[in-house]
Amino acid sequence: MAKSSRIQATRVSDLLADVFSKSGIKRGMKRAEAVLMWRHVVGPDVAKFSEAKTLQDGILYVEVPDSETSMHLTLQRQKFLDVYKVKFKVQDIYDIRFRVGRIQEKKESGKRKETVIHVDPKALANLTKSLTELPEQLAQPTMQAARSMLAYRERRLAEGWQACKLCGALSEKDTCDACERYKKEPKVIRASEQMMEKPLGPTPLLSSEERTVAIYLAQESLKEKISELLPFVLADARYKTELEKASRAYLSLKLMKPLEALTDDDLDLLDGRVARALGRWK
Repeated sequence: MAKSSRIQATRVSDLLADVFSKSGIKRGMKRAEAVLMWRHVVGPDVAKFSEAKTLQDGILYVEVPDSETSMHLTLQRQKFLDVYKVKFKVQDIYDIRFRVGRIQEKKESGKRKETVIHVDPKALANLTKSLTELPEQLAQPTMQAARSMLAYRERRLAEGWQACKLCGALSEKDTCDACERYKKEPKVIRASEQMMEKPLGPTPLLSSEERTVAIYLAQESLKEKISELLPFVLADARYKTELEKASRAYLSLKLMKPLEALTDDDLDLLDGRVARALGRWK
């Protein structure tokens, strides 16, 4: 108790983020963080008759016992959102919706037995080690949430799901539905175009996942530009400067290093044809 009282409430969000990131869970960490923080956002009295269940597409779903409670808490929705964003620095919640009753788990019909899923013991060990930094009242629910997400991940992998090549979230395809949506958003496209000129520049209007997609789009566009420039450089040396600029921007995004921090060793990672066109020979 003495230990938890010394930890400021404003650090809880950071601790949760660190714990779940160490477990190799990215988008799942954001969902768990929002759910676990609910009690601290609304206080113990409101938490007695409301329970945050899940965060989906930026919407936090909270269950309450009756419609009157739902209406009352809905009127305070903006206040709760402000606490999440201002006090606990959780920026991925855009709305809170209250619904009556508890979600009943669907039971599969038939005699098929559910496959037993074994959670990765190494991931659990790393998680347990991280829990020593959490307040006592959060350690147990965090462990439960993490175990559930790790089990969910293993179950999906067993079903043939794979990690999204952009964000790492599990998906039936190589790119998850969320990242596919982000790729079409105007603000993400604009940010990717800016990154082609100024790699790793600030993107205050984007969430972390949107920024990841913007970086991917910028890399793909730069690869295409490099491919288009290459034959012109071989025919006209004046295109060499433009090719080098695009190549450096691509490496900056790929290696997540500022342009000025790129080294000769980094430049040696370029495709052999591009390196030779720029006058670099191994």
